Amino acid sequence: MLSPYYTLLKQAHHNLAWTLVYVGVLFVGIAFYISVIQRRDVTRLFRRTLYVLMGAVALQGVLGVALYVGVGVRPAGEAHWIYGLGTFLALPFFAYIETTAEKRPSMGSYVWGLAMLVAVGFRSILTGS
Repeated sequence: MLSPYYTLLKQAHHNLAWTLVYVGVLFVGIAFYISVIQRRDVTRLFRRTLYVLMGAVALQGVLGVALYVGVGVRPAGEAHWIYGLGTFLALPFFAYIETTAEKRPSMGSYVWGLAMLVAVGFRSILTGS
């Protein structure tokens, strides 16, 4: 018998995953606009908003682990774990590149990082269903 929290955790995990994909697509557009159209560098507001997005991705992982450990539900495909970890590591990796780059503008790293977040996050959704 599944835990009574199963439905709540599953819906939260599912809805947050799709929300992160949609927000990621929005942020790819914003990053592209700032870097290519305006030819500006990263603003503090943009970077801090991405830190909130990273926190939401971490929360997504916590929900997934709670489903696995607390409820005992496994994802449909084992690759789901790899894609989830890739989603979790995408933004911090590109944030590191952006903050340590000597040549500016380094905003392009966020365009790639967010595009990777969207692609890997979407693939993770497909392997978890």
